[in-house]
Amino acid sequence: MKAKRQEQQARTPLSNAEIADQLASLAQMLSTQKENPFKVKAYRRASANIRTLSESLDELVCDEADLTQYAGIGEAIAGAIREIVLTGTLGKLAKLRTEASPELVDINAYPRLDPKRILRIYKKLNISSINSLRETLEDGEIEKIFGARMAQHVRQGLTESHAMLLYRADDLRSSLEKFLREKCQVRTVEVVGDYRRRVEIIDEISFLVDTEDFPALVGKLERFGGRTLLISSSKGEALFALSSGIRLLIQAASRRDWGLSLVTSTGSKAHMNKLLSVTGSLTSVKAKGPFPSELSFYRKFGMSFIEPELREGHHEVEQALHGALPVLVSVNDIRGELHAHSTSSDGAHSIEQMATAARERGYEYTGITDHSQSLKIAGGVPVDELWKQVGFIDKLNERLTGIRVLKSSEVDILADGSLDYPDDLLKELDYTVCSIHSRFGLGKKEQTERIMRAMDNRYFNILGHATGRLLLKRPGYEIDMERIIAHARQNGCFFEINSSPDRLDLSADNTRAAAAAGIKIAISTDAHSMPEFGLTRYGIDQARRAGLQTSDVLNCLPWRKLSILFRR
Repeated sequence: MKAKRQEQQARTPLSNAEIADQLASLAQMLSTQKENPFKVKAYRRASANIRTLSESLDELVCDEADLTQYAGIGEAIAGAIREIVLTGTLGKLAKLRTEASPELVDINAYPRLDPKRILRIYKKLNISSINSLRETLEDGEIEKIFGARMAQHVRQGLTESHAMLLYRADDLRSSLEKFLREKCQVRTVEVVGDYRRRVEIIDEISFLVDTEDFPALVGKLERFGGRTLLISSSKGEALFALSSGIRLLIQAASRRDWGLSLVTSTGSKAHMNKLLSVTGSLTSVKAKGPFPSELSFYRKFGMSFIEPELREGHHEVEQALHGALPVLVSVNDIRGELHAHSTSSDGAHSIEQMATAARERGYEYTGITDHSQSLKIAGGVPVDELWKQVGFIDKLNERLTGIRVLKSSEVDILADGSLDYPDDLLKELDYTVCSIHSRFGLGKKEQTERIMRAMDNRYFNILGHATGRLLLKRPGYEIDMERIIAHARQNGCFFEINSSPDRLDLSADNTRAAAAAGIKIAISTDAHSMPEFGLTRYGIDQARRAGLQTSDVLNCLPWRKLSILFRR
C-alpha cells in the first residue's frame, strides 16, 4: 500500500469526474452493441452517482478500499474503476473504440448522445461528423426532418451540462454537507439558495457555514471528489466548479446574524426586493440585530415566518405582514395515489403489489392507471383486457384490507381530442387521468383545442402531465394554459402535478394559476414501481412553491368525498 501511495503522489490523481466520464463513454459504446440494457443503465447510473461522491475514488483505490460500499457500484463497475485509476485507461472502452467506425468514435466524445439516433441522422442527411451535426441543428434541418424531440436530444447532448435535476441535487447536497461537517469541521452548515426553495433545476448549490478558518475550508474543498476547481475566493465567500457540472457557492456567516444570512441567501432576487422594501436596506437591517434565527428576523419586522419554498417574489411578503400566509401542504397530508402503473402495461409490479406498497405508506386508496390501448410502446391495455382488469380489481377489493384499489386508466388524448376508450368502458372506471403521448408537434392552437375537446367528454377527470415536458430533455408542447384552465373550471376537470423528477409538470406557475381559478390539483407520482411512490415529495415541493394548501389538493381528501368530485 505504501508503494501505491508513493506512486499516487508522483502523478496527478484522477478526479471522480474523469473516472465518471470514462464509465459514461463505455455505457454509450455498449448501447450500440447487443448488450444487456440493464448493464448499460448500471454504468450510466454509476457515472452519475460518482459525480456526487465526496471521497476520492483514486485515493480509495490506492487504499484498496471496498468500492462496492457506494451506491450503484457493483463488482464489475468497481473493477472498471480500479482499472481506470491504476492504468489510466479502460481496456473495454479502448477495444470498442478501436472496433467502431470513425463516426461512432466521434460521437463517443459526447456520452449523452444516443448513437443509434445520431447515426440515423447521419444517414438521412448524408453527414458524418459532429461539426456537421451542429450545423444541421443550427440550420433547423434536424427539427424539420426529425421533429422537435430529436432536435432537443441533439442540442442537449452537444451542450455541456451546467444544471441538474433537483432529485440529483439531493444526493449531492447530502454528500457536500457530510464533507463540510466531517472533513472541514464547520460548526454549522445549512443549504440555501435555489435548492432550499426546491427549484426543479439546480445550476448552483449554496451553503452557509460557520467556521473558524475559512481559507482552510476552501483548501479542503478543493479535494472534494478527488479534485474540485476553485473559481474564485474572498474573505468569506468561495465559488467552485463541481464535477457534476454545477457550481458550489460557500458563504461564511456569523452566529450573531445566522438568521439574517439565511433570509438573504435563500430568497430569490424578486423576493428580496419586496422584502427590503419593507425592512429597509441590508445595512439598516443589520443595525437592528442581532438575528441569530430566521424567526427572530421575521418577528422584528412584524411578519409571519415565510416558508423557503414561497420566497419567490409573488405575494408572500404582503401575506406575511397580514398573517395571511397559506398553511402549505405536506407529504403527511396525502391520503392516496391517483396515478400509478402495473405490469398490465409498463409497470414493474402487479396491481396487488402496488396496492400493498400504497397501504404500507399509510394510504387509504391507490388508483391503477395503466396506459390505454393506443400507446402500444408502453404496453397499452386493449379494451377487453381493461374490462377484465375492472373485474379483477372489484374482486381484489373484496379481500384486501386497509386499502381501496381504484379502477382507472391513463387514457390517451388522441389527435382529434377524443379519448382512447369507448364511453361505456370509461363509465365503469372510478375516474380517469387523461394525457397526451403523441403528436407533440401540433401548433399551440391545435394542441390547446385538442385538450379542450377531450375535456368536453364527461368521463374526463384529471389532465395528466399537462405540457409533456421532460426537464433538461425537452420543453414540452405549446398550449394556451389560460384557455385550458378556464375550460377545465367550466367542465369540472382537474390537473395533476406529476411528481416524476424529470417532469414536475405542472410547473409552479401553472399550478398557482390553476389553483387561483379554483381548480383542485392531484399530486401524483406516475409510479411504475413500488419504490416510486416515494417520489411524492417532489410533487409536494412543487405544490408548496405554488402555495397549495390541503384544501387545494385532490388526494388530500378521503375517497368518499373525492368520488363525489369525479362525478360529472
